[in-house]
Amino acid sequence: MAQNAAFIEEIYQAVTSSATWDANFQGKKVVIVLDNAPAHSQTEQRVQPHEDLVLLRLGPYSPMLNPIESCFSVLKAHIKRFLASRTNLLFERREFNSFLESRMRLLEEAARESLPCITQSLVIREAMFCQRNVEKALQFEDMSYGM
Repeated sequence: MAQNAAFIEEIYQAVTSSATWDANFQGKKVVIVLDNAPAHSQTEQRVQPHEDLVLLRLGPYSPMLNPIESCFSVLKAHIKRFLASRTNLLFERREFNSFLESRMRLLEEAARESLPCITQSLVIREAMFCQRNVEKALQFEDMSYGM
């Protein structure tokens, strides 16, 4: 959790020291959105306070408002397909010292091979989907997810 707070500080410093920030956003707030992942549970208490930093926590069970959720869903589907085609390797130690190490390396390979599925167009599409849902929420309209 301390590592997560340090990462928030890194993001804050990178944003506020950028030329884009200087040119377009001086005097505005830096808003970082957190979901309810266990790693984020103590972020508000651990992060270094800044007058222009806002930590915004999503409500529970609101993946339709968080573009990373659907991007992770796409990534997990790719990883599952990768692993399904290599099921036999899950049960072989191969050249590693343990089954655990063998599986860990296989998962790392699956992640490396699957990461290119997270494209700029996917992220934009999912961000726009979330933006439409934010607008619906502001109007008290029903939202759908996973359909």
